[in-house]
Amino acid sequence: MANFYDDNPDLKFYVEHGIDWEPLVRMTEYGYQAEGGFTNTEEALEFFQGVLDLVGDFAANEVAPKAAEIDREHHEIVDGVVIQPPVLKGVFEQIKALELHGLCVPRELGGMNAPFLLFALCTEVFGRADVSVTAHNGFHGGSAMAMLLFSILEGTTEFDREQMAISSTRFGDAVAEIVAGEAWASMDITEPDAGSDMAAIRSRGELDEDGNWSVTGSKIFITSGHAKYHFVVARTEQTDEDDAFAGLKGLSMFLVPAWTEDDAGERVILAEFTGLEEKLGHHGSATVAINFEDSPAHL
Repeated sequence: MANFYDDNPDLKFYVEHGIDWEPLVRMTEYGYQAEGGFTNTEEALEFFQGVLDLVGDFAANEVAPKAAEIDREHHEIVDGVVIQPPVLKGVFEQIKALELHGLCVPRELGGMNAPFLLFALCTEVFGRADVSVTAHNGFHGGSAMAMLLFSILEGTTEFDREQMAISSTRFGDAVAEIVAGEAWASMDITEPDAGSDMAAIRSRGELDEDGNWSVTGSKIFITSGHAKYHFVVARTEQTDEDDAFAGLKGLSMFLVPAWTEDDAGERVILAEFTGLEEKLGHHGSATVAINFEDSPAHL
């Protein structure tokens, strides 16, 4: 059977000889004090190579043979929900079963605690099989790590130094959903009247009298934008129109869920998916237009 890692001598050389794994493993294992973690670099590297072999086998034998069919299929919007085509959905059910979305997420949050470099290596292997699967896959574990990083930077992640583990983090529930393969997040910047010029962004974030934020505005060309969670850049402060550089000021980042569930498990729509773009050779990765209208948001 084919294996897109095993038959790549260049990539294998870097993994086996070119990368200094010791400082990366020492850092991710909290100086080899992490409970249930690796006790040395050799243990970790054996695991990393096992992951790459697994991904290489999966990419070669489960993704690559379906690449043409994935590109022939199309997402569609039905009753406000973006429906994933069956072959692509099957591939991501397999990725979910392999638990790869938690590759870099700390063990205490349900992940494998691997260095981000391993994710990058796996991305190269996936990319050989199908670029659209690679793109959509990146918005899973990558977004979980972004949520964790933002929480750490703002001081809302607690670390237990006795247990050498994260005890709580602000977006822990969302991270758990992503690790379980039940959700992902997208990066929402581009707008109809601004393109990717952040200085011209018109979407706005507003704070009500009860201290709750909401976001209103439209975003377009959003890769994997049929996500449950959205990192949305919106304007929160008025700027001086005479200042040529003022447009880059007064912008904030929000985490905005596009939907939630009620007590019966039914979807409650908080943002509207309004369109899907046609991208040649990239049909497995949905490119979505989204409208936010007073959508509840987390600054």
